[in-house]
Amino acid sequence: MAEDSGYDVYLGHWINWSRGPILGSTLTTSRTDGNLLIAFIAFFVAIVAARFWRIICLVLHFRLSTDQPGDALYHQRQAVLRNASNPEEGFWTFLDLILAWRKSARRPFLRLVPVLLLAAVCIATFTLAGGFSSMVQLSNEDIGSEVLLSGRNCAYTITPDVSSYDYEAIWYPYLARNYGTSADYAQQCYTSKENGSGGILKCGTFVQQRIEFKTNYSAACPFPGNICKTNTSNIFIDTGYLDSHEHFGLNAPPDQRVLIRKTLHCAPLVTEGYKDTFNTTSSKSFTRYYYGKSRDFNFTTRELYDLNYTYAYSNDYRDRNPQHMASYSLGLQASLKDKGNEITGSSFKPIPELDVPRANVFLVFLSANQVRFAEKTLDPWYTATTPQGPRVNLNNPNSDMQVYWMDEPASPLGCTEMMQFCNPTLPEDSPNRCTPLAGLFNADDVTPLFTSDSQSQSESELEAQKARIEWVARAVKGPGISAIILNLSAQSLTSKYAVRQGLQGPIPTNQWQKDVEHWMATILAVNQASFVRTASGPSDDSPVIAQFYKQPENMTERVLCQSQKILSTEYASFSVFGIALILVLGGLIIILSMTLESLLGLLARRLYGELTYAQLEWCTNETLQLQRQVQEGLFGMGSWTGATKNVPMTKTSTQKLGVLDLSERSHPRWGRPDGYVYDHEKGLDLGSMDMWIAAGRNGDGEVMEKKDKKPRLGLQRYDSDEITMVGKVDSGFSGKTRFSLSRGSTTVSDKGWRKKEEPWTVG
Repeated sequence: MAEDSGYDVYLGHWINWSRGPILGSTLTTSRTDGNLLIAFIAFFVAIVAARFWRIICLVLHFRLSTDQPGDALYHQRQAVLRNASNPEEGFWTFLDLILAWRKSARRPFLRLVPVLLLAAVCIATFTLAGGFSSMVQLSNEDIGSEVLLSGRNCAYTITPDVSSYDYEAIWYPYLARNYGTSADYAQQCYTSKENGSGGILKCGTFVQQRIEFKTNYSAACPFPGNICKTNTSNIFIDTGYLDSHEHFGLNAPPDQRVLIRKTLHCAPLVTEGYKDTFNTTSSKSFTRYYYGKSRDFNFTTRELYDLNYTYAYSNDYRDRNPQHMASYSLGLQASLKDKGNEITGSSFKPIPELDVPRANVFLVFLSANQVRFAEKTLDPWYTATTPQGPRVNLNNPNSDMQVYWMDEPASPLGCTEMMQFCNPTLPEDSPNRCTPLAGLFNADDVTPLFTSDSQSQSESELEAQKARIEWVARAVKGPGISAIILNLSAQSLTSKYAVRQGLQGPIPTNQWQKDVEHWMATILAVNQASFVRTASGPSDDSPVIAQFYKQPENMTERVLCQSQKILSTEYASFSVFGIALILVLGGLIIILSMTLESLLGLLARRLYGELTYAQLEWCTNETLQLQRQVQEGLFGMGSWTGATKNVPMTKTSTQKLGVLDLSERSHPRWGRPDGYVYDHEKGLDLGSMDMWIAAGRNGDGEVMEKKDKKPRLGLQRYDSDEITMVGKVDSGFSGKTRFSLSRGSTTVSDKGWRKKEEPWTVG
């Protein structure tokens, strides 16, 4: 009950009708897969944040762009807007700019603080968005997610024709265990005022951890005769209208739901005038209570017969060994009615003072047996004022205490129990919305509420509606006061928590009301469990237990088997709508950020025939374009293409560019490499192009060059007055492996040299 392990949960997409057909679109996964999905969504939101920041930067960069000369802060701000990849990077860079320029630049705060704040807002917004994105997981780590049972082992209980042994020895103990589990759940989860944290057990299986009900502790007597001990201090419990979907987790759209209402009205009964003493021997006697004729079974004739009394209990319980029967016991008599008529299952016929039309009437007889009371007890059901004598505590033999017997051998409590079914789709003032409050129902009594316009419904729809009503009725109409008493007996009393070794500790004067409240809580817990156990199947694999269950027979029942919700911490449910919304909006932001620059470029070319100044500045402030400008604009190094594209390129892949000049390590800068020789007209770096084997000046100062088909060349510059070309050749150069040309030299004896006619730039 407290743990959800062992339930077969459906994994995949389904509709949670609590949230409607769109918002209720739900995806259930394992906890591991759910964690991966959450991580992916958080990562996706981070990407969206970065792309949204790029849109903001583009807009700001265009807005702040000007063709007038600007100071260094202007260009740095524009460069940061162009190249900050995310709002965090932009925030810290703008903060650095403010700190660096705060004393020297013109109005640095006015120019930078708004952008800084915008970055901060963007960070905060998407940090919150990342946190709230986890809300697509429809769960709480304490109570779990709403999940759907698969219904593979679904089966509902029936009353089979099997042996008495199967009933008495197997089935009834099985029911008692289930009722005991529900009673524990009720004690832990219904008595706590904090939802879901009633005690050491987890209250996290049912969709409603506790079903609230209204209690009137000052109700009138539930019976027509003057038979209650008081007419003003009785208890009336009303569950209100419980929704089969909302309260019991049977997932269904509004037009397929059923409302159920239960009431319980109880009062301690007077015994004077309704009891006598019956002596069986000179020393043995019974107290008989007369609230109507009861029925007993004659095992000889195998027939029921009437007794002229309702209940009898021995008067010699006080004379027994205190170690025997040192606990409470409960007796039960029930009068069950169907449409106002008493049915065969009734165990007594109430006298007129107890007869309530259409209601089930129960008499619960409380016997304390050998239980003594530590104090005089004025609770009207537990009344104990008869002194028993001193009781000695062995831990302190010199101190004793007065204890008391319960006054009645069997103290009677009378209750009426009624229930009602309603169609939630009908108006509240509709006379056909609800059945009358009554004791018992069958599906035929309830079906007309949902088929008032039967002419517009097909026969299959009527049968489906009846099957749904039967499904709900099976789960809620059986468990009641009689089932609680028969299966739990004295274990259903909350006074047991103050009993030790046959001594009842102090109890309040309304202890009986606390017991009745616990009965109702247990009934509702059993109702909740009945829905879940039906969908999950029997918890016992015994073939005898299997006889008491029946598999679904039609499509409606199979759908109902797959419609039961529970709470689980072992699985995760996600809002498909929420995931789709994040992906769609995030995807649109990503696409817009990646296409906005191109779209604006196309628009500018269509309107103006060329890019605007702001667009060109945006382009040239990009990191690779700034690098191109350093190499090209300052040193004339390389021949470049794509000056207005995302990636500028040199005309040839082998062109070598500048290197860092570290002559002043506190002020590094880019500089030309040693031996740099470049032909601007041809766009050739003669110091690195494989097609040039040698170059230099002859004695007349003329620049000479020599080509080779398979050249391999290394180029170095030794000083400013002499150019020395060192080449290594495999063939075609007369076997020479080294040569030099120096200013004033005439050593140009090798063939193949020719005068260089195009201008050179000699580094």
